[in-house]
Amino acid sequence: MAVPRSPVRWALVLLVVGLTAVAAAVALWWPRTSAEVRRATATVVAPASCGDAEAYDQVELTIGDRKHTVKLDGCGHQQDEVVEVVLPADTTGEFTVQAAASTPQGMPFDVRLTTLLMCLSGLAGGLYAYLLTRRSQPTASAEAA
Repeated sequence: MAVPRSPVRWALVLLVVGLTAVAAAVALWWPRTSAEVRRATATVVAPASCGDAEAYDQVELTIGDRKHTVKLDGCGHQQDEVVEVVLPADTTGEFTVQAAASTPQGMPFDVRLTTLLMCLSGLAGGLYAYLLTRRSQPTASAEAA
């Protein structure tokens, strides 16, 4: 004979499920990135062959009112080609820029939703397996009788 569960236990289970749903919604709609990405337009002044060990194109860009000639983390561009780049946080001294097309902008919404639903389904499956194994185990009071 199964022992009925108390209403307090069901309320706690529903509270945990509700809090998990709220946490999932917050994780799904949380902003993708918190840091502002600075972009600039640069012109390739010295292209590099991609077969070299130091395969960095040289680009020229303007930050504020100063022109900088820096390394581009990439190769194979054409002379005088205009490339959109992402600037690092510190632009004083010597620095390297990265092509904006190769910079990730955060996971797309559908990928985040898929990942979240997969994690929640794994959690639900584990809980279900736990409940099934717990129910099939005999209780100590049934063995004593």
